[in-house]
Amino acid sequence: MIRAALLLLTLTQATQADTPLPPAESWTMTPFPGLAVTGSLDPARVFIGPPDGETWSIDFWTRSFAVHPSPNGEYVLISPAGGNLLGWSGDPDESVLWLYQAPGGEEIATVPLRALIDPRDMERTVSHYVWITSYTWSENGWRFDTPDGQAWHLSTDLRLSRR
Repeated sequence: MIRAALLLLTLTQATQADTPLPPAESWTMTPFPGLAVTGSLDPARVFIGPPDGETWSIDFWTRSFAVHPSPNGEYVLISPAGGNLLGWSGDPDESVLWLYQAPGGEEIATVPLRALIDPRDMERTVSHYVWITSYTWSENGWRFDTPDGQAWHLSTDLRLSRR
C-alpha cells in the first residue's frame, strides 16, 4: 500500500513537471515592497520598476518565474523559461543565467551550465532535466542550490562562488 502511494506520488510529480507551459501572456509581479516587474507582449519587454528609481527594461519577454530581480530593482537575473527545468541541448557551455543591470538593461554576465553543475548530475524528469532545486536573494546576490547538493552564490559584482 505504501509503495503504491509513493509510486503514485512520484508519477504525479513527473507528470506535473512535464506539463506543457501555458500560452504566452503579459504578467506583473511585486517580489519586494515597492518593486514591480512586468512582462509585456506588446512590446516584448520586461519592465523593472525599482522602489526609488526610474523604470528600466530588457528587450525580450519571458515568463515571470524566470525573472529574479534584486530587492532594489537595479539588477535582474533571468533563468531559462522552464524555471528549474531545462530541455538540455547536450552542451555544457549552454547559458542558464543572464544578469542585466539598470538603467539601460545591459547584459553584464552569463553563466554556463557547467559553471554550476556537471550535466551528468542533473535529475531527469520525463522530458527535461532539473538543473537547479532552489534560489533566493541572499547577501547582495542570488543563492542557488543544484541537484548534486551544491550551494552557489552569484553576486551583483559578478562573482560566482560555492557556499
